[in-house]
Amino acid sequence: MSLSRASRNVSPWRVKPRLPFFIALLIAATLVLVGPAHGQDGPPASTQSRPGFGAPSGSVALSGFHLFNSAVGDDQGKVSVTQTRADASWSRFSLGWHSNWYSWEDKSALPFGNGQDAPWDSLHVLTFMVNQRGILSQRWSYFVQGAIRSGFERELSRSVGVAANGGLVYAWNEDWTVGLGGFIGVDPTTKFAFSSTFAMAGPFLQYRNPRAPGFSGRLGFPKSELRYTVSPVWSTWLGFGINSDTYRLADDSTVMPRGYVRSRMFTTGLYLDVTPTPTLLLRIGPTYNFNRRLEVSDSGGDKRRSHDLDATLGFEAKISWSF
Repeated sequence: MSLSRASRNVSPWRVKPRLPFFIALLIAATLVLVGPAHGQDGPPASTQSRPGFGAPSGSVALSGFHLFNSAVGDDQGKVSVTQTRADASWSRFSLGWHSNWYSWEDKSALPFGNGQDAPWDSLHVLTFMVNQRGILSQRWSYFVQGAIRSGFERELSRSVGVAANGGLVYAWNEDWTVGLGGFIGVDPTTKFAFSSTFAMAGPFLQYRNPRAPGFSGRLGFPKSELRYTVSPVWSTWLGFGINSDTYRLADDSTVMPRGYVRSRMFTTGLYLDVTPTPTLLLRIGPTYNFNRRLEVSDSGGDKRRSHDLDATLGFEAKISWSF
């Protein structure tokens, strides 16, 4: 991910009174945007295959992944990571809670921390998001998303980031769909950045609905997939995605007191989806995780150092119920 530094002189994170204003502005903007779409009895035939249209109005999902032991830097200690996630959505609103649990080995060899204690035991993300999708015509539709996110080790202060994106979707025909949009996000390190916890829907190119039998695919950022659906119950797919999150470290952190750590990696996986009923999804699959990096910033958001992690295998699982 390419990141461009925002101006320190105008950073909303350096002037505390502005933070509530930016949060209130985002909430107000997204609430205005969630007004009803153009009234229609149902989407026209050319829009029925578009992602997000005609979907259930709510869902609850439990998921997680495990990354096996991998070396930090030039064999300077090792770490494994387990993430647990709980996500719930209703209508246009969604709420997510994600926790990453770290298990460190050879702490005395780590290039950060005090060499005795774990640099951190767990990092957490709380996200609130608003989504709006509507139909403009037989072939055109639109999407708008806004999110507020907090990533932290223990303390919540100075951990809030905001993001928004939107764009247009064009249904070329029954099989091909093109989306083009823009995204903007700001995290507490005052950088122009994004988080994988924010749903981003453009730009992208999609071939067929993933629920359709046979091959379907999606090429986009930050996630892409190639899927083969055997039946309404079974499908398998190859996925590729970029994962990036920023966390506010504890006040007494041995890595960087009141600082920040950004975790980034690329993930490719081969997954099996089982849908025994139209509203129940079970997913399992192995992953390969590479180009991993930890970037440490001080309490003012200035990057101090970065550490590469070796590639590692992993495993993901998910259960989701829609209603």
